[in-house]
Amino acid sequence: MAPFKLSVLPVIILVGVVLGALGYLLGSLITSGTAGARAIAEKGPGSMYEQPIPVADFTLTDQTGQPFTLSQTRGKIVLMAFLYTSCGDVCPYLALKMKIALEQLGPDAKNVELVAVDTDPERDTVKVLADYSKDLGLYDRWHIVTGTPQAMSTVYKNLKVTVIKSADDEAQESVKNANELGITLPSKDDADSYVIGLSDEEITVGSRVARKFYGGYQIMHSAPFWVIDQEGNLRTALDFNATPAQLVEGVKAYLKPKS
Repeated sequence: MAPFKLSVLPVIILVGVVLGALGYLLGSLITSGTAGARAIAEKGPGSMYEQPIPVADFTLTDQTGQPFTLSQTRGKIVLMAFLYTSCGDVCPYLALKMKIALEQLGPDAKNVELVAVDTDPERDTVKVLADYSKDLGLYDRWHIVTGTPQAMSTVYKNLKVTVIKSADDEAQESVKNANELGITLPSKDDADSYVIGLSDEEITVGSRVARKFYGGYQIMHSAPFWVIDQEGNLRTALDFNATPAQLVEGVKAYLKPKS
């Protein structure tokens, strides 16, 4: 396996649109005031935090219609993503990377939970999340969680995650503003692709799901992957271009037997 490399900046992803000029906005996944943690980073898909960052607990509803509380995962590693079902490009591929990573963990998978925090509570009902999960083969393998818009707003605030509802013209303006601030957009090459690490068959599945669920307004939200340790602390943040193997490596860095 290639060594797990680290990057200085997680990304804010503009998802649900054809990526061309809109691309990806670079930004901070964790605000500077969060726990005073410092990331150890090099060029690559993620950042490891020198000091563990406690992740705020929440209770939401998953795709089965049952309550899900983040603290119920204590004692396991959590691989967490942020996504929504109407996303027309990035999100289904990120979900598939989580699924593949869980498969690649083998026997260690029993000590790992997959959690996806929905970023579109206005449209993503429990039924929509259930249908989306089934189409991805993840219905009984993860918790994709949502709540009322008010409840989700509180969750985003507590997790210090940026979620912005945005029409295409607003998104274009956001990119313009980012450029004016000196925030450069990454080039679209193989190392910067959200499908890196996926097979042709898996890309086909992701494309089918994207076509089925895509539509309407778009959501801009923070970088997709977090690795949360067995005590409930954020330890690693990974960008959209992390491969399933790199997700596995990120998880295994904190995987230890239960005491």
